[in-house]
Amino acid sequence: MIRNVFKENALNRKIRRQKEDSSNYQNKYKVEKLYLSVVIVNRYQGDYYINKFLDLGASSSFLLYGKGTAPSELLYMLGVEGDKKDIVLTVVKESLLDKVNEAIEERFKVSKSAKGFAFVIEFDSVMGVLPYRFLSDTKNNEKR
Repeated sequence: MIRNVFKENALNRKIRRQKEDSSNYQNKYKVEKLYLSVVIVNRYQGDYYINKFLDLGASSSFLLYGKGTAPSELLYMLGVEGDKKDIVLTVVKESLLDKVNEAIEERFKVSKSAKGFAFVIEFDSVMGVLPYRFLSDTKNNEKR
């Protein structure tokens, strides 16, 4: 009985130490801001963006299918064809943001069917070291 109590106390101390070490992660390791790049294009155009962003070094991309409900007059005014869209969500580090934006601009210039909408949302915070490392695709921690 007494041994079990001592073991539990020792285990609790180890867990507390691990939590304290990860709380100073940004002081010990290089942490980059993360952004969510959103690109909305005509259906079947999204695969190009996913492959291009992964080649540039973006950590992860997600492809969603969308169907618009806007009136045809509004679609005509915006110069958008059809209502079926690909929505590409990509998590991008700050150092890659310019390259990703350049790739989007280049693709939009290719043809009328390759045009779409693109915008970037900054992450305010990420809760925890493991989710940050997953989203930023950090395999090796770079010390400061």
